[in-house]
Amino acid sequence: MSDQLLSPEDRAHFLKSMRRQINSAVHRRMNVLLLLDDGWTTGAIATALYLNESTVLEHRALYLERGRKGVEVLLYAGRRSALDEDEQGVLSAWIEASVPQTCAEVTAFVLARFGVAYTPHAMARLLGRLGFVYRKPKCVPAKADAAVQQAFLDTRLKPLMDAAGPEAPLYFVDATHPSYTGRPAHGWLRKGKTVELKSNHGRTRLNINGALSWPGRTLVHREEDLITSAAMIRLFEALSARHEGVAKITVILDNARYNRSRELREWLSQPGCRIEPVYLPPYAPNLNLIERFWHFMKRKVLFNKAYGTFALFRQAFEDFFRCLPEHADQIASMITDRFHLIGQQGSGIPSA
Repeated sequence: MSDQLLSPEDRAHFLKSMRRQINSAVHRRMNVLLLLDDGWTTGAIATALYLNESTVLEHRALYLERGRKGVEVLLYAGRRSALDEDEQGVLSAWIEASVPQTCAEVTAFVLARFGVAYTPHAMARLLGRLGFVYRKPKCVPAKADAAVQQAFLDTRLKPLMDAAGPEAPLYFVDATHPSYTGRPAHGWLRKGKTVELKSNHGRTRLNINGALSWPGRTLVHREEDLITSAAMIRLFEALSARHEGVAKITVILDNARYNRSRELREWLSQPGCRIEPVYLPPYAPNLNLIERFWHFMKRKVLFNKAYGTFALFRQAFEDFFRCLPEHADQIASMITDRFHLIGQQGSGIPSA
């Protein structure tokens, strides 16, 4: 048999591919072709690789007929689904409309509608092939308007973010109120073992007011007894002190009552005040970048953790703030200028 089976380019490609993790059947084909190209006989290759000689000849014929691409493609046909394409379409539409909680609900629907019996395990595999995953819907404000959010992004927020820098400071402002109680979250637990997370009444909490800079992603924060207009003024005074030589400091904030109060309006209108508020559209917390920061903070400090005393609870947040530089890469990858709009037509569960 000729030892010039492979072109130099294909031989180099197969040698490189053999060093990577690829499908075992494709790996075996390449191995056969390389040995043939080295001058091995079909019998010797079959013996060395525990194959039939006919299989060796089939791999050679495949390469001669279809080339490198034919070697790398597996044409295995799986078993035909018990539901045809039209039935799968009906099933997909029903799932999107009703969001069933278990595979048992789906199997019951399929049995009643199409007379086809599935086990829950087989149904889970079918749902995966149809593009469904098992997760919770995301709760969003019922009155959120995606068109209003997009207009605000295009005309106000994105231009401010593009222009932000040392001479044009930009901050995203909001408060958070972590409760002193256990916050269970998904995590890896040993199978068959129940893990208990001690909880408290949850009526004791911290009130943390914060401003997150863009693009630096640094945090200015204060703990307050209560978030009021006076607390907002103290936070804005802290921002003013950080940027003494700057003519204007822009802050993005929501429409909470204390952000629209007469007391705050009077403070903002006084001569020399350099804070310029830009109010988010109603029902648009997704456009406030500090919300992402607060969620990251709670994952690190609250989720699946219990603290024996409120003092330890407070100390955990102080430790988090002190160690923020250690989380810089995670914060930078999470807090970006890409925004998800909520309230888009057709993206939610139909009302009952």
